Amino acid sequence: MKFFVSAFFILVAYNHTVAQFDIKWSELMRVGGHVNRVYPVAYSDFYTTRYQGTRLYSSLYLTNHSGFKETAKGKVAPKLDRGFGIIEQVELIKNTPIVFISDKKDGVHKMYYQKYSSACEPIGLPKEITSYEMPRQRKRKGDFWIHFSANKQFFCIDYEIPGSKTEHDRFGYRVYSDEFELISQGEYELPYPSRLVTITNNHVSNNGNYFLTAKVYKDDDSRKLFKSLDNLEKVVLIHITPEGMEEFDLELEDEKRISDLSIGSNEQGILTFTGLYGNKKGGTKGAFFYKFDYQNKKVLVRSWKPFYEVSDMDDWTEKDLKREKKLEKKGRSMLDLHQFDIRDLYELEDGSLIGMIERYYVRVVTTYDQQTNRSSTTYYYHYEDIKVYKINPGGEIMWIKDIPKRQVSANDDGYLSSFSSFVTGGKLYVMFNDNLKNYNESSGIYETGDAPFTANYRKKKNTVALVEMDLENGDYTRKSYFGRKETEALAVPKKFVLNPDKKELTMILRIGKKEKYGILSLE
Repeated sequence: MKFFVSAFFILVAYNHTVAQFDIKWSELMRVGGHVNRVYPVAYSDFYTTRYQGTRLYSSLYLTNHSGFKETAKGKVAPKLDRGFGIIEQVELIKNTPIVFISDKKDGVHKMYYQKYSSACEPIGLPKEITSYEMPRQRKRKGDFWIHFSANKQFFCIDYEIPGSKTEHDRFGYRVYSDEFELISQGEYELPYPSRLVTITNNHVSNNGNYFLTAKVYKDDDSRKLFKSLDNLEKVVLIHITPEGMEEFDLELEDEKRISDLSIGSNEQGILTFTGLYGNKKGGTKGAFFYKFDYQNKKVLVRSWKPFYEVSDMDDWTEKDLKREKKLEKKGRSMLDLHQFDIRDLYELEDGSLIGMIERYYVRVVTTYDQQTNRSSTTYYYHYEDIKVYKINPGGEIMWIKDIPKRQVSANDDGYLSSFSSFVTGGKLYVMFNDNLKNYNESSGIYETGDAPFTANYRKKKNTVALVEMDLENGDYTRKSYFGRKETEALAVPKKFVLNPDKKELTMILRIGKKEKYGILSLE
């Protein structure tokens, strides 16, 4: 999961010995199905969506919670004039639940939106918001995507109309305000064959401009095209307008290749990019930073740093550093063994950036029973260390810090793994499920070092870690916060949702078929 946040609009912290914040907990409530998403309104009032039913057949339900308790619940049925469509997305726009529904009929692919009341019932009939004619004799029939600006005042619906192997794919878009007023629209073709380009990011700015980034690969007729850093030609930024497209290359230097990035923007027309880079051999080498003035078509800042030069790697010996430098000459790194994903990104009030990446990978194990000739496959989800880095307004990477953790689960998509992070008062706070064995029994302070025990979910061993990091220098403390023993449930950090307007954080916990909510007040 990736997102970009302006931290001076968001003030979040947690209850611990350094700072005290009030948390209001709900009772442990029996529910049907797993919550899919939480939509905060104010304090203990919020909506949720969840699927209920069997594995073969399930339905989506919308629930209104007031004072934590369910006050209304309704089945979300994508009903249209001539049958049923497909639920694409559910959003809360100006505190009104909106269900986006797509439908393919008579060679036309349409998108509708349906408003729902606080009683979780449809208001009126669905309204068409965009459509396009589907090409004939195509195996793929195109898709819709919905993207929101950071301030939630604009959203974009874009779609793809696939072409043949020799054609360029055609795209279309419509940008709307939160009042469903059409701001801009158009259709366009990328200037590259579809098999040589991959769109990586779609971004709607806080004033309604629409951008995308794409990776462009070299054409290799000698073998089947394999999209990797080895044959990556460039990464481009494209500004989409009703008049056409403007394209800009996002270049670093030498053999450096952008592997992953996030985008932010402000009302002054400044785009900010940060993320990870490697080389043609693959692997993650370090972090980069790019600041671009798209109105004046000017690069303001461009910088990058390998992790080992500035990381707080106390566990790296002189021998490790020498080995890393030797490997780098060969285009390799000791970090290449791990997959890093961008998670959170914060813009501070002074223009600095705080980036967060997480070591994540999936291990697949297949076993065979010779007696029955049957096989079984287990997927192990590994969520490990977090790297936090700060980039000053001039583009210099000031520091990189490691937060060691280890979370492993099987066949659950890492439901209880990963972390939630927030910024307030010049500090970054990070929360994740952990093991009490990593903490001092009396003080609750972390004391295991760089090889922590794996997160545990049993009542006696589970705890939620709280990391408090000073954003000036990256120094941090880590303590045991609360656990299953105190809350009678397990935290699901991936589902925590911030309401910046109300300065509240909605937390969700789960155990068996029961759920519990917590509202953290920031005032």
